[in-house]
This record gives sequence, C-alpha cells and structure tokens, in this order.
Amino acid sequence: MGRIRCVLGVWLIAVPMVEAQELKLTKPSARLGHQFSSILGLRELADGRVIVADGIDNVVIRANLATQKMDTVGRSGAGPGEYKAPDVMLPLPNDGFLLVDLGNARLSFFDGAGKYRESSPIAQGAPGGPGGLSLIIPRATDGAGRLYYQPLGGGRGADSTVVVRWDRAGSKTDTVARIKLPTLIVKSSGGPNNQRQTQRPPPYPVQEVWTVAPDGRVALVRAPAYRVDWVAPTGARIVGKPIAVTPVPVRDAEKREYLTEQAANGLSVQVENVNGNVSMRFSRGGGRDDDADDQPDLGGQEWPPAKPAITGFVTSDPSGRAWVERAVVAGAARVYDVIGPDGSSTLRVTLPVGRRLVAVGAKGLYVRHVDTDGINYLERYELQ
Repeated sequence: MGRIRCVLGVWLIAVPMVEAQELKLTKPSARLGHQFSSILGLRELADGRVIVADGIDNVVIRANLATQKMDTVGRSGAGPGEYKAPDVMLPLPNDGFLLVDLGNARLSFFDGAGKYRESSPIAQGAPGGPGGLSLIIPRATDGAGRLYYQPLGGGRGADSTVVVRWDRAGSKTDTVARIKLPTLIVKSSGGPNNQRQTQRPPPYPVQEVWTVAPDGRVALVRAPAYRVDWVAPTGARIVGKPIAVTPVPVRDAEKREYLTEQAANGLSVQVENVNGNVSMRFSRGGGRDDDADDQPDLGGQEWPPAKPAITGFVTSDPSGRAWVERAVVAGAARVYDVIGPDGSSTLRVTLPVGRRLVAVGAKGLYVRHVDTDGINYLERYELQ
C-alpha cells in the first residue's frame, strides 16, 4: 500500500438547532422465517434480496424476504472462497461485497453474482518491520469501492488513532480523520520468547465512532460531548451542534446487559509471539461455558456511574445520512438519531422492544430480533 498522508480540511460551518421528528416503528414489512444463530453482517442487493453472514452457524445466506427463498454463498473451509466465522459484510460496486473472515484472518472479496474473486490478510506488515504490524478490519466502504478502516494494534496507551481510506484500485491510502480512543485494559503473560497479550476496553467505554456515506463523506460521532461532524472527500469539514442526552445510570440491569452483549458479540484479538513467530486469532464473543450460571458475575469490573451517550453502533443509509444508536436503559426499545449532512439530527427512530438495527438499505431498515431462546430473526421495516 502507498504512503499515508493527511488531507484534513479546516472548513467549519455553524449549524442551527432543529428539533428532531419522532418516529416509532411497530410492525415489520417483511420477516424471514429462517432461524439464525447470529446476524452481524448484511448486504442489500439491488433487486431487494439480502446476503447475511451467520458467524456461529458458519454460513453466508442469500435470501428473498418476500418469497422466503434462500441459497448459500460460498462454503465453510479454509480454501479460496471459503470462510470460517464470517463476520462484517460491506457493500462494493455492482452488488459485490467484502466479507471479513475472522476464522481465516482475511478479507474476502465477492462479485455481484456471489462468486469469490480475491482475498487480503487482516494482518499487514510485521512486528519490528517498517511501519510495524497493523490489523486491518474495514468498517465501511463508499460507492466507489474504497475501504475505510481504523488500524488495530497501534501503540500501547495511545489516546487517538486515524481513519484510513484505502483505494485498492490505485494502491493508495489516505488519512481522512482522527478520533479519540477509549483507554484499554492490557494484560500480558509469558516470558521474553513466549508472549501473549490481550487488550479490551473498560465497561461502557467513552469512545468516538464513525461511518462513511456512499459519496465518501465520513461521519465522526464525537464524545464525550455528543455531536456528529462530517469530513468531505476533499477534506472540508462540517462541525455539528451538540445533541442533548439524558444520562442513563449503570445499575445491575445495565451491567448484566453489557456482559451478556460482550459474551455474544464482543470482538476478541489474541496475539502470540513464540520465538519471533507471531500468530493471531480473531473471534466474536466471549465463549461462555454452557454449564456456567446464566447470571453473569457483576464483580471484578470498574463500572462507570452512567452509560456514555452512544452505544458505539453507527451506520449510513443510501441517501448519505448517519444512523447513531443512543444509550437507553436495559431492556428498553433501541433509539437511533438520523444525522443529516449538516450535522443536525432531524429524525429519531425507535424500534420495537427486542430489535436492533443491522443495516439501512434502499428497501428499508434491516433489524435483528433475538427471541428468549437466543434465536435471531431478520426483519425489514419501512420508514413510510
């Protein structure tokens, strides 16, 4: 990849306060009858079908919510076009998609017909080499197919990092923004020639997150004061006005909610260095023992008095707006601020209880519903 360069601009625009419209959704327009064990990655196709990654069942499914017809894309394994623990899925031009393959520690690229084209390792570089070791897991793409990622495995104790735009066609990378990082809890074990290190954020970390619109504008969700800034592809920047929040106290219910969510969906990265041979393992979820008590242990953690304003989930829609999930009390309906290109929140959407947004497409909102048995169902909601 090419040299990283900074293209940040300094154009600041004052944004007037606008009261957001409230919209509470009640019933889905479509629901897929298939039972998923997890739904983390989803890509909407131009004809209305969707491709869904189930990392637990280790399958990628292509489905039509209207007809309930389904087939599979690729298969489980370690060969070309195969996957283990398929995870995040991002759109590419002409109905193509990028699949983050955690089990094989690689990024796999598929075309609009669902055929495998090529792959790239998540780990780039090497410890002690030029630029060091960087772990690349893209979090967004734009309409031109450029990838955007936040490098993992940076300097220990760093309080900020960059958002990088990767133009694979031109083999070029650019730094498009800088964001604050939460303070990580780092644990190391072993001796000089056999080291193992794990890193994790504290419970309910105050963190800045981001997403990318189809035209390449980057939405930066700032913290701890909640606002959304936009960075244009040229580097010009719009600074949003602060968005009012009501603090959510962290009680026992919120503690259980956090630990349960991390056990199911938390991303884990383990790096081992044995006599200079570095190996990495990526996994989703904490892997709780099936024989363990259903009630997670609330001790051994330093809990904050209140949740941060946002949960850490943010995505964009085809029109170029950002969707930011707000913090709510445990068990309450999920709420999303829809942020326009001027940085203001003009719409606030509430889903039915037990639902959580996965992606926003041209046909509507794609939502996962997890029932009392832990089974995931895919639903689609329309805004009109």
